[in-house]
Amino acid sequence: MEKKTVSDGERVELRSSAAVEVPDGSRATVVIRPSGRMKVDLALGRGCRVDSFVIQEEAASLEQRNHVGPGSVINTSSVWLSGGEGKVENSLEGEGAKAYDLHVFVERGENRLHLDSVLRHAEKGTKGNILVKGIARESGSARLDGMIKIEKNGGGAESFLSEHVMLLNPGAHATANPELEIENNDVQSRHAASVSRIDEEKIFYLMSRGISREDSKKLIVEGFLESALERIEDPEMRKELTGKVMAAV
Repeated sequence: MEKKTVSDGERVELRSSAAVEVPDGSRATVVIRPSGRMKVDLALGRGCRVDSFVIQEEAASLEQRNHVGPGSVINTSSVWLSGGEGKVENSLEGEGAKAYDLHVFVERGENRLHLDSVLRHAEKGTKGNILVKGIARESGSARLDGMIKIEKNGGGAESFLSEHVMLLNPGAHATANPELEIENNDVQSRHAASVSRIDEEKIFYLMSRGISREDSKKLIVEGFLESALERIEDPEMRKELTGKVMAAV
């Protein structure tokens, strides 16, 4: 595994397995384009800010582990467009650490995605959330596993896990499995999940306004996914990721 240390303000692109160290007080951007089987370890020191982007356009496996030090923040935004496996684990290992994890996927044809998102609160005063939103069409499928784990030392933790899937065809399939594991009572943590068919009443309403059935479905799907994609703060990356997702719809 290649080892890298990033400089303050640096942007790093990864296409193979790597261990990346972010020194104290640094700000960095890490773009991961999975290929084959990849492992990425990010180690944030104290008071860092990292924006991590995962762009998966071919079937691949990614295991990403983020170790977040005191007062540091990591934002991970991922798009999954071609089946495969992905695991992103944020380990909040320093007091006041924060992690925000966003995943958007489109699975079509016979693509199968297994996505596992983990948020671990190991120290006090940590915060984070996980949001997963996606669609499955034709015979595409997705299995979503999510876990928030608050350990004994994680007093004052705040977290939320949310997984939502829209199915566009009878042959499409998805499961959402959110879990909480809490070892400290002084916390705020909850989860939500849904797997549902596209709303026929919304399609009928749009068709009554002169929009074709296919265009109506596309508008509904775009609105469903855009509500997640608009959370990406970086304008350039939001534009790139939104473009790739909408082209796959």
